[in-house]
Amino acid sequence: MTPDELEVVPEETGVTGNVAVFCGHMFNSGSDAETSLAQRISNYLDELDVSVGYGPLACGADIVIAEQILQRGAELNVVLPFAEDDFIAESVVSGGHDWEDRYYACRNAAKSISFATPSDYVGDDNQFAYNTLYAMGLALLRAGKRDCEAYQIAVVSDEFASFSATGIAGTKADMKLWQDLGRKSVTIPAGNVPRNLRFPPKQQVGDGTKREIRSILFADYKGFSRLGERELPAFMHTVMGRIGQVLSDFGDHVEFRNTWGDAVYAIVDEPRIAASIALRLQETLADIPRGLVPSGAVAGMRLGVHYGPIWVGTDRITGNRLWYGGEVNRTARIEPVTPVGGVYCTESFAAALLMDNCKECAFTSVGRVLLPKKYGEVELYRLDKADC
Repeated sequence: MTPDELEVVPEETGVTGNVAVFCGHMFNSGSDAETSLAQRISNYLDELDVSVGYGPLACGADIVIAEQILQRGAELNVVLPFAEDDFIAESVVSGGHDWEDRYYACRNAAKSISFATPSDYVGDDNQFAYNTLYAMGLALLRAGKRDCEAYQIAVVSDEFASFSATGIAGTKADMKLWQDLGRKSVTIPAGNVPRNLRFPPKQQVGDGTKREIRSILFADYKGFSRLGERELPAFMHTVMGRIGQVLSDFGDHVEFRNTWGDAVYAIVDEPRIAASIALRLQETLADIPRGLVPSGAVAGMRLGVHYGPIWVGTDRITGNRLWYGGEVNRTARIEPVTPVGGVYCTESFAAALLMDNCKECAFTSVGRVLLPKKYGEVELYRLDKADC
């Protein structure tokens, strides 16, 4: 089974054209080179028969590509890495304020706008790298749904310079990521475009705390609050004992684990490993002893899985390693809406599975679901074992 064959939502019928995920170097507006670049982009969109596009809207290549997608009557889907105001300040007007009106014209004409995370920009290249993974995954999901090809369109300047200080983000990194999947990239030379960008000053966030992109797993046992004192030792031995053994079986892939009462929280290094852990947990807990099922109640584990950038530092109370942040909180809101015995994951996790070349699991859209505690409405997927 290849990533294209993973179970996704039913195919779109009666559609034509292919899907493109786009990226490119940022540059200033107003140069003569931009006109010829726009024509080259248009020619490639025709050649690849692109009818759906996914990508951000940074100044320069991104906006020019988006404009050409819209001009040909194709569908534009905007994918932004963090809060919109921060993105505009960091990645749009840094190339000149002329880009701002063009940004909003594309944004308002787009079919959808998705945020890899709604959080603020914290000066972290991981936020851009995560957005790239998300946009690519969305493109692959859509290509699978349409049963068509997915291409990458990348516009590069002659000097191939990158503004990323770490090398984990930027056009060059995006191209390598896509090509490492065995996918086709179309490289379009930007021409002699000016790249005199002026970024806003970066504020120091934290005291050496770093951020990493990881898979996040939350689980709880529905019916736990109805267990009596006599049942609690059996619950800890049987249910939590089985969970602990599964986590231990995956060794160092589980980078962090915590529990309180019936809740379980784990950080896992790779999406496909996190998916395997979640499915193994439900399989292991499928035969809960009847004594741990309260009379007249539905009892069992519910698991939610997500993928995103997380702060990693030191717990100032215990001195232990600590993983925390908005994406952790978001994951905690998924398991309450998950049916007993099931595993729900976010769209970004499903996208990451495709990017991680997962062959062991399948996912099916359950639609947009309202999360508790005002965490908004998100697209969720049911995670199952692949039927290979």
